[in-house]
Amino acid sequence: HVFFSPNCAQFSSHFHHLQKMISPSSPFRHIIIPISAIVLFIPIGILISRILFPTILSYPWKMPPENSRQRKREKKITVVLAGSFNPPHWGHLVMIRYLSERYGRVICCIGVNPSKKYDVTPQTRAQLLKEMLTSNETNDEKEKNAVAGTCKNVQVEVVTGYIWRYARKQRASLFFRGIRTWEADGAEERNLQILNTWGPLLLGRIWPINTLFLEGDPRFRTVSSTLIRKICTHGQSRYGKPSEVGDCSVNELTKFVPRCVADKVAEAYVKS
Repeated sequence: HVFFSPNCAQFSSHFHHLQKMISPSSPFRHIIIPISAIVLFIPIGILISRILFPTILSYPWKMPPENSRQRKREKKITVVLAGSFNPPHWGHLVMIRYLSERYGRVICCIGVNPSKKYDVTPQTRAQLLKEMLTSNETNDEKEKNAVAGTCKNVQVEVVTGYIWRYARKQRASLFFRGIRTWEADGAEERNLQILNTWGPLLLGRIWPINTLFLEGDPRFRTVSSTLIRKICTHGQSRYGKPSEVGDCSVNELTKFVPRCVADKVAEAYVKS
């Protein structure tokens, strides 16, 4: 109340009263100062613990019981999954389907730096991901019924600037980052987590959104965007013209991306 009072005169009065309480002659000084220190260091301790002890959701990913309070609460919140999706693949898709089923609204954010030139534009990657999300295709026959109708609550956005700032505007409650395993990707992810933790405090003066790390489905941990780009490049080097690469690349890429977008992925990344 002292620090967020809309009335300036009232604020001055409160502040003057607080000064009196911590003055050397005040009998409350020995109580107020330790309490103030505790109040200051508790949030700092929370943020440091988030970085030192990140929340990692290991596979198989848990789902709260259907009619539980947690499930009902989570169905009302927005979460953000940030990534380059360069290009998107099966590993991304199964994560998004899980988040879609668990939370009320999912935003997949592709960050863009206006000063950077991209071989495949963020807009192209966003379109590929959107087409993947409209497909009920799956790598596992047993999952066909499970994926039908999912991802209707997912949107894909290309974001210029800080994604945490965009997420705040969208009233997101959680950040997600997809990783293979913490052992494989933890060092790089921790650097990003530090930026997403202290950036909002220092630049936006707002409390940072908590980041959770979603470890990949073991079936797709060998699938990576880098591998897909290499397949496209290797196909181009073997077959020459992009028009001659299509069939070969598409056949190989269907192991890593849904068939409905394999030809478009090949076309985009062979040309790049």
